[in-house]
Amino acid sequence: MSVNRWKLFAMPVALMGLASPLLVNCGGKGFPGADSLPGPAGDLASAASGCDELKNGGIANLKFDGGADVDAKIKGFLEAAASLDKLTADMEADLIASCGKLGKDLGMSDADLSAEPGGGKGAEKVCNAVSAKVSAAVKANAAAKITVEIAPPKCYADITAMQACLGECGSPVQPGKLEASCEGGEISGKCDAECKGSCTVDAGAACTGTCNASCSGKCEAGFKGTCGGKCDGKCDGKDSKGAACTGVCEGKCDAKAEGSCTGTCEGSCSGSCELKAAAKCSGSCSGGCSAEIKEPKCSGEFKPPSVDPSCQVSCTAKTAGQAKCDPPDVRIVANGQVNADAQKLIAALRTSLPAIAKVQLGTGKKLAAAVSGVGKAGAELKDAALKAGGKAVACVAAAVDASASATASIDINVKASASVSGSASGSASGGT
Repeated sequence: MSVNRWKLFAMPVALMGLASPLLVNCGGKGFPGADSLPGPAGDLASAASGCDELKNGGIANLKFDGGADVDAKIKGFLEAAASLDKLTADMEADLIASCGKLGKDLGMSDADLSAEPGGGKGAEKVCNAVSAKVSAAVKANAAAKITVEIAPPKCYADITAMQACLGECGSPVQPGKLEASCEGGEISGKCDAECKGSCTVDAGAACTGTCNASCSGKCEAGFKGTCGGKCDGKCDGKDSKGAACTGVCEGKCDAKAEGSCTGTCEGSCSGSCELKAAAKCSGSCSGGCSAEIKEPKCSGEFKPPSVDPSCQVSCTAKTAGQAKCDPPDVRIVANGQVNADAQKLIAALRTSLPAIAKVQLGTGKKLAAAVSGVGKAGAELKDAALKAGGKAVACVAAAVDASASATASIDINVKASASVSGSASGSASGGT
């Protein structure tokens, strides 16, 4: 009987109306007294009423049959799905803004850069328009021989948020299991004492360490770009020993450096800036701290041993908003003749491309994985939803549908981001 009821609930509301005279007579959706109808008829009526609570924030007010455990499990799943749906929309809004900033810096009109988030289509419109503009600008400045390299960013799970969620879900993290719970990554965080490993400072902050991106200021080694001071290495392919260089400097630049740097950068780094064994770390410390690390985060997946699988999926989704991805390290170098237009293009890319590429290589992938987990969890909730009544069936089905829509939206956002990255690097496929 339960299998037949599940199939019936899974039908579109119109078909359920045809299957039940009660629903036909009362117009189907949300008619008075639905909850008081007995047995399958009541379940059908509740299912037909839909699940507006998934969108309007009323999940906490729902009450499902089947006991406290079933009620908590379904609500947790619904909250996770709703959270990811909002995060997907927020990601699209941010991507529209980042692509719009790049387009504005390249002289595009507000009309070309205006769009509302919606299933990824807004980001697709704006970013594809910007991608075409960037591609044209790169071709127009072919003499500058601009190259773009993008390294995938690190993404982190918020351990504090995960611990709190797992505790509420009935699967608290056992003491001493923190390090073992970070799969495929390492623990890092705020260190108020001596950082014994490496200290990573956020992009754009003052840097006196290794910069694997674009350095503005002074670069001690592995530099390639324009140098407003003395160039030690090669200038336009010719040996240079501390002389001024009006072309492309490779090696070391002691002032007004603008280019990629794989050594110590003193100034500003467009990516993360890493210092080894810093006595005082103003950024994020990994590899050991002489005191307890505060605000810990995991650069892999935070999966404590002996945690209930449904709690793991639910909490990963619920805390996805607290998870962060560093901006990717973006290296933009001009190897040829750099005129004012080329400089404008390079400056615009250095400002906006890290945030755009982060969707393609970081946040998009993390969100997609979380949404996929929620979708699978929804399929596994079928039996629990049947026990919990028609409203539960309707809400679980709506959440699964929302997860599918979020997956499609994320895919469009990632492709839109890749389009801009690809046009900057001269790759028609959008790869880096």
